[in-house]
Amino acid sequence: MTEPLSIAASVVGIIVPALHGTRLLLDDLEKLKDAPETVRRLKDEVRSIDMSLTSLRAVEDQEWKSLGTSVAEESRTTISTCTRACDMFRTDIQRWTRHSGDGKLAWQDRANVGFFKQGRIKTMWEQLHNCKVTINCVVGIATL
Repeated sequence: MTEPLSIAASVVGIIVPALHGTRLLLDDLEKLKDAPETVRRLKDEVRSIDMSLTSLRAVEDQEWKSLGTSVAEESRTTISTCTRACDMFRTDIQRWTRHSGDGKLAWQDRANVGFFKQGRIKTMWEQLHNCKVTINCVVGIATL
């Protein structure tokens, strides 16, 4: 059986790359000044994820110990999922907006992001929202 503190250390160790990934995605989304509403909603969700991960990073070793290994493992899985989702979506955004520059969406990219990719953006929002809810639950329980 894995020691709770080593699990906690592994959770804390993956929070920094997750924060980096969310901040890179947020930076890319911020550059899209005239983005459609769905992209603005996604940007707000990414900002929320960043705050949740920052809160999770503040959870102390003793609190992780009281949460137990299963909660720490689930947290680690959720953070990894969030990191992968942000990285994949960042790649998608860069590909979808390749005709644009200076934060202004070219008409091809506006049609692509504003119409054709709406389902993908909504799915991404839902995935990030689920990650945020899980992380916030862990933080809430840990700080009780």
